[in-house]
Amino acid sequence: MKKLFFAAALLAVASMANAQAPANAPYGVKSGVITMSMDMMGNEMITETYFDDYGLKTAQVQEGGGFGMMGGGQQGKTRTITDKDGARITINDEAKTATKMPSFSGGFGGGREQINWNKLTDEVKKANNIKELGKETVAGKECTKYSMTMDMMGQQMEQTVWIYKGIMLKNLMSSEMGDFGQTCKKFEEKAVDASMFTVPAGVKVEEMDMSQFGGFGGF
Repeated sequence: MKKLFFAAALLAVASMANAQAPANAPYGVKSGVITMSMDMMGNEMITETYFDDYGLKTAQVQEGGGFGMMGGGQQGKTRTITDKDGARITINDEAKTATKMPSFSGGFGGGREQINWNKLTDEVKKANNIKELGKETVAGKECTKYSMTMDMMGQQMEQTVWIYKGIMLKNLMSSEMGDFGQTCKKFEEKAVDASMFTVPAGVKVEEMDMSQFGGFGGF
């Protein structure tokens, strides 16, 4: 009987090891939590990103509104998920509210990351002027460092990113307004509860009024 259980355990481990990520998966890790730190005018802002299905499901958790200046004035801890259409939904579990922001291109707004770092093609490299700068360790993980040029609301910005298995563990952006970025403080490869990626039952999702943001409403 002991041999039977041991064999079953070996098969289970082998099955997990041979699990294949979906073809369009942005990450090379099945599930986990990424804790990022950002300096905001001398104050540390912490964002936790929970992910599953190799990055096809993500939820960002932080204090104060999920969209920063577009957070709609939400207070307390919020989590922001991305639906199948690329729209972002910010949920305040304590207040039992949810606000949906439509997907649009540009520096702000919904949608998943445009660049799949797990499957970087020559075409994407050329379009974004991506250059590999070598290897560096962030949060105990060996990352590939890249420089790139991105367009944010018509302004060209230089960005440096540190990528581990398709996952951005550090980024630094330079613009006319100065330099800013995020650094991973802790990276955990572990299972994540499926409820992190869903709107709780009974919570109504309200559409965000984009007209209050002037030019942003036209996207």
